[in-house]
Order: sequence, then structure tokens, then C-alpha cells
Amino acid sequence: MTRLLRLLILTLVIGCVALFSGAVAQYGGGQTPTATGNQTADANVTITSPEANASVAVGNVTVEVNVTNFTLVEPTGQANAPGEGHLHYYLDAPVPTNESAPAIPETGGYVVSTNLSHTWENVTAGEHNLSVQLVNNDHTPLIPLMFETVNVIVDGNATGNETMLNITAQDVEFDMDTITVPAGANVTMAFDNRDEGVPHNVAVYTDPSMAEEIFVGEIITGPAEITYTFTAPEEPGTYYFQCDVHPSMNGDFIVE
Repeated sequence: MTRLLRLLILTLVIGCVALFSGAVAQYGGGQTPTATGNQTADANVTITSPEANASVAVGNVTVEVNVTNFTLVEPTGQANAPGEGHLHYYLDAPVPTNESAPAIPETGGYVVSTNLSHTWENVTAGEHNLSVQLVNNDHTPLIPLMFETVNVIVDGNATGNETMLNITAQDVEFDMDTITVPAGANVTMAFDNRDEGVPHNVAVYTDPSMAEEIFVGEIITGPAEITYTFTAPEEPGTYYFQCDVHPSMNGDFIVE
């Protein structure tokens, strides 16, 4: 083999080694690339109220939740983004698990929300299933799945003749316009005023004329919470409740 031929072969080998080394450096030395997408491992949602197997009053049932490591944003057709989305609340519905389809159950009720509470209205007596799920901007389930479910008994009496209610004031509105309690019930009402710097209360009257009061709750300036206790009328019928500071915040107080 001539000296020139040996020199050409050596040059070719060196070139191949250099080319291979560059390719390895470009693609991370053979390491498997890490997929990028919605990082949801730390996101979580839990139901804080009602508790599992609790007894709650017939009528309006409020579900309160806690969300961590996840930003709630209104779904307006935007693309999915890591760490953001919204909530789907479910009533007596199986929680959807198909990651490629919107989380809409075939049976039961559901609602789209960015609020940390939702009130189901006119819930009938019996056993019911309440769920909440984190979903992406396009309504598909977050993966890994993030949801919680509790079963409750709706019977109008939480303990004997005790009835527990939750009501929230936000943006100078109550989150419900109907409250239903059993006749003569001892009512415990948890009131959450979320309007910063704005005073609110809950007061119950026989009718919108406010000529005769049933209960007048203490006025609190938000953000603040208070628990009211009072006895519902013995006579079934439709009464009236309002915020005394903002009478436009009102609704029907139904005694059954």
C-alpha cells in the first residue's frame, strides 16, 4: 500500500470520527429526550365541604373545594397550557377519564366553573354523589387524572332537626337565590363574605316588605366569615331573605 493511499484512508477515518462525535453532542450523548407538555404532577383538587357521608338539607347543596398548584382561568378557546385550566363539578355523574375527549358525563349533571364553590339547586332527598375534576382549557381531563368524589345523604336534617347551610356573597351577589329548610329546623348558616371592603349580612323576613323579621344576621365587612344560628318558622311557606346593606341581593327562603 502506497504512502499516499494510507494517508487518504487515515484522513477518511478521522473525518468519520469527527462527524459521529458531533452527532452525539447534538442529540445529548444518547440520552432520551424528555417530553414537554402540561406538567400536572403537583396539581391537586380536594372537596372541603361537605364531608364524605354527611347529611345535608334538601334544596341547595353547596360544594366547596381547594385547588393547589393549578391556576383557574376562564375557558375562552385558548390553547392548553401547563398548570392552568378550570373545574368541572358533577352531580350524580361518573367522572370522565378519556384524555382525548371533553370531560362531559353521559349521565348526571355537570357545570364548568373557575370558582372554588358551586351550589346545586333543588337537590332532592336521597343519596347523592358529588365530584369535582381539574380539566384543561379545552375541557379534556388533566393527566394524570385529578378529581375527588364524596357521597352525601340529602334528607333535610343533618342531625335531628339541625340543618346546615353555606351561602357566599361575591361581587355584590349571593351565590344562591333560593334557600330551602325544614319547618322548625335549627338552622346553622355559614356565611362567607368575599367582597373586600364591602359590608354584607343575611337577614330573613316574612316577606319583601320586611315588616316582620325572622332573623337578622350581623353585618360583616369582607373578606370575612361568620356562622349564624336561628330557628326556621314552623309554618311551611315561602319567606324572604336579603342583605340589609344591599337589598338587591335577595331570594326566597322556603320552609317545607
